[in-house]
Amino acid sequence: MGRNPAIKRYRTHTRGQSADLFGDKRGRLPVVMELLRSPWVVRGSELPGCDGAAPGKRVEREVEVEWDGERRVPAMFSWGGRRYRVDALAQAWAVERAWWDPRERVSRRCFRVLARGGVYDLAYDRLTNRWLLVGIVD
Repeated sequence: MGRNPAIKRYRTHTRGQSADLFGDKRGRLPVVMELLRSPWVVRGSELPGCDGAAPGKRVEREVEVEWDGERRVPAMFSWGGRRYRVDALAQAWAVERAWWDPRERVSRRCFRVLARGGVYDLAYDRLTNRWLLVGIVD
């Protein structure tokens, strides 16, 4: 459960509610509605969208990245007027899509990093030679 005290104190079901979450004839809707009221779900879903889009966690904003050439990972990135020091690399992967179509082609090297207590997805776009913040993970 981590170190979040709100999650530890969260009441899993209200008085009179069955412990069998999906055995009710009403289906999953009451459970989903209850979970959506939990503070950690609401916080993640209220992040601003990209360029006036609907709110969400997927963003695609250009960021400045300082590269650690020795470790071959991002060391720091700047976004929204703040500098984020990368504490750890969680995952790295490549995205190659539509290589046959110059208008739709995507070629990126992606890095999921831990910084300032959050998890961020950074991508180096090989076609435009720029760094992007492409996601914020809850």
